[in-house]
Amino acid sequence: PRLKVIKTEEPGGRKAGVKVKSVAELVDKLKNEAGVL
Repeated sequence: PRLKVIKTEEPGGRKAGVKVKSVAELVDKLKNEAGVL
């Protein structure tokens, strides 16, 4: 084969997410906290 696997490792863990109660709350968090929208 032309490719050789040198090393594999587990991906790093992610932080726990936050549950929102509504779509409006989700959009608000994305706009204000994450700066996505």
